Amino acid sequence: MLAVTDVRKSFGGTAAVRSASLTVEAGESVGLIGPNGAGKTTLFRCISGELRPDAGTVAFGGRTLGRMPPWRRARLGIGRTYQRVEVFPELTVLDHLLVADRAPRHRGALWRDLLNRSAPRPTELDRMAAVLAMVGLEAVADRPVGALGLGTCRLVELARAVVAGPRLLLADEPSSGLDGDETASLASVLRALQRSSGMAVLVVDHDLRLVEAVADRVLVMDLGQVVASGAFDAVMSAPAVRRAYLGTA
Repeated sequence: MLAVTDVRKSFGGTAAVRSASLTVEAGESVGLIGPNGAGKTTLFRCISGELRPDAGTVAFGGRTLGRMPPWRRARLGIGRTYQRVEVFPELTVLDHLLVADRAPRHRGALWRDLLNRSAPRPTELDRMAAVLAMVGLEAVADRPVGALGLGTCRLVELARAVVAGPRLLLADEPSSGLDGDETASLASVLRALQRSSGMAVLVVDHDLRLVEAVADRVLVMDLGQVVASGAFDAVMSAPAVRRAYLGTA
């Protein structure tokens, strides 16, 4: 479903990504890990369209994305969560999902607002209720997101990303700022969503417990390149991975 081939990205004289390649199959959950400065976030942003690679290609569903902006990639079926929580504090949890659900369908017309015809339809509310139940947010559906804790906001972001039915979810540091219990809960929800929906997932995270719980396959980056790929236990015991994280004596 996703094919990244020989992607390179430099900032000034610093090469952040050096000839990185990876694939994600339909329905597969892949973890991307590596030490700080390995190039994970830069590669992630090249995939989402926030950065333009200096070289190489990103293809989704057999289609080369080239200079396609992020919003068009989203409408092709690429969902996204962010390392820093990106929410609208004044909107309720339900409103976040409604906006995300309507945006790809072009149902946010101004004339509907002016004529007071933008109220949610029963079918929309049923679909939102199902997603809220899957992530455990039914009790706070009508609360403004600005009044919720970070762990709950992470779940709001996840629900907003999956409500439109993406074929691929890019999850950027979903455990950032969470404690151990919150991370375990988030990992459980993410894994359940991935399995029930059949969507593919590419998750970048420093918390190896979350990656182990979520990913079918793990990729390790170091110095801008993918240096290992495979099952979690096998990858973490690989000499190249140990050198990346621990250095050499």
